[in-house]
Amino acid sequence: MSIYIYKLKFKSPVHFGDTGIDLENVNETVSSDTFFSAIINTVKIYYGNKETEEIIDMFLNEPPFIFTSLFVYYKDLYFLPKPMNDTFISEEIKKSKGKELKKLQWLERSDFLKWQNQQVTTEEINEMIERQSKYKEAFVKEIKPRVVLDRNTQQSSLYHCGYIYFKKDAGLYGLVAFKDKSFIEKFKELLFLLGQTGIGGEKTYGCGMFELTFEPVDKVFSDILNTTTESYTLLSLYHPANNEKQNLEKKLFFYDIIRKKGWITTGRTTTPLKRKSVGFITEGSTLNVPVKGCLADVTPHNPPPGILSHKVYRYGYAFIAPLGEAIK
Repeated sequence: MSIYIYKLKFKSPVHFGDTGIDLENVNETVSSDTFFSAIINTVKIYYGNKETEEIIDMFLNEPPFIFTSLFVYYKDLYFLPKPMNDTFISEEIKKSKGKELKKLQWLERSDFLKWQNQQVTTEEINEMIERQSKYKEAFVKEIKPRVVLDRNTQQSSLYHCGYIYFKKDAGLYGLVAFKDKSFIEKFKELLFLLGQTGIGGEKTYGCGMFELTFEPVDKVFSDILNTTTESYTLLSLYHPANNEKQNLEKKLFFYDIIRKKGWITTGRTTTPLKRKSVGFITEGSTLNVPVKGCLADVTPHNPPPGILSHKVYRYGYAFIAPLGEAIK
């Protein structure tokens, strides 16, 4: 597969919603299922229903490309979720650095390589913590008050909304692996259009617009992704396909599960319908076999006629990175 990195340099604040009261809770990253929905809505807006259905049909059968969630970069630092498996770290180090290890959530890619090769010393853990401190320097969170007027009574109501402001040399990046090279230019075009429309919420206020850079991965990412090992870690959310659900727990070493739900948006229109709740294995979870995943059908049961004319899916294909000592 041909693997590329794309970087989103934001021209405006972003609002990537999280579960919470009102709209004040926000994330600085974008999960792979949310990113896929943004891409599909971009297709619908600019190319119409027919091409949207064709692309979804491809992903239902054999995806022409797969991608990671979107993670933070800052200057020349690229952060990845720390794999949950730390059994290779000695008990002596865990006793002396237990608190630091618990605080360690993001690894700069050079540190990810060390974790991947299961060669982590006390000094290197200190360096990982130091580099993780740069992660929070990449952005600022801000909560702003907003006022909404009732359409009937004209009475005002106050609510609060959270925003992320990325620094000048910071933003989000993702990795994409193309099984079909003919989709490379199409994917770039869709990203460019998404940058004009905006990703995330609050686009009415100009949020989420970005400039794009797109290029093949360099040697560091190539080394991370092209090692042959006996275990793996997720760089995207993962929803198991039907043929993967049997004995799933035996395939997982360390993992976490998140349930996702929300309103259905189709093109530029937000409907009054909620999609079905669906579970995912999270980024950073570790497995002992490579897995594939699927699109999860989250279409609500018996939607009112005239509101929803198509099925609704969430992206659950796994983007995995090798983990552990290389097999020679």
